[in-house]
Amino acid sequence: MLFKNKIFYKSSEKMSELPDESVNLIVTSPPYNIDIKYGNKWNNRKITGTKSSKYKDNLDEEEYLKLIKNVSTECKRVLKKDGTIFFNLKNRFIDGEIKPPFWIIELFKELYLKNIIIWNFDWGGSTSKRFASRYEYVFFFAKDNKNWTFNLDDISIPSVNYRPDRYKTQFKNPSDVWKIPLVSGNSLERTGHPAQYPEKLIERIILATTNKKDLVLDPFMGSGTTAKVAKELGRNYVGYETDKNYIKIAKERIKKNEK
Repeated sequence: MLFKNKIFYKSSEKMSELPDESVNLIVTSPPYNIDIKYGNKWNNRKITGTKSSKYKDNLDEEEYLKLIKNVSTECKRVLKKDGTIFFNLKNRFIDGEIKPPFWIIELFKELYLKNIIIWNFDWGGSTSKRFASRYEYVFFFAKDNKNWTFNLDDISIPSVNYRPDRYKTQFKNPSDVWKIPLVSGNSLERTGHPAQYPEKLIERIILATTNKKDLVLDPFMGSGTTAKVAKELGRNYVGYETDKNYIKIAKERIKKNEK
């Protein structure tokens, strides 16, 4: 496979390098399109600049929805029959009110929605006239309604209320509320990307829904978290990214991890 373990410098609206039904898992976090300048630029856990303006997150609404629709169409094409998709989105605050991202369900209506995971974290932006938001969504879709990979043993967590007289094991299935911290400025995994998601989030998804040597696609690769974690776990990756600097960061992370 010429596309295996590569990041393509182009939009994922046309993933012509990938054959039909070639990918086991798709996991991604597209631009939120909330028209803000994300926080400080980081390099080696040090601030090298403030309020990055390079990250384009203010597309016209029609243009933004067209982008996500085109990418979702390609995702459905390249996903294997027993494959799964995890799409990370957040609420948007527009014209004074919350706009939940449930429109994504309509874009993947040919697939089967298995979970709406709540990713909960402890810190983020502050507000003065409403409660501060401390969660995002991860939409979990399966292409087939009965047949998809789910490795429960690989993601089980200790059961606090374990009773040997009632349960066969001391471990349990994680719920659909995941408490995983954001990537802070002083985190060891911090890169120069302004909207980086944590490795632990991707690790749980990959372990649960793929096996060794499976192919994981991230159509909005960013700084390469999906690729890095996939390689660490013995999976293959493929991705798309429109920023050369982020591709450089991703390749450096993967190469460093292989040493």
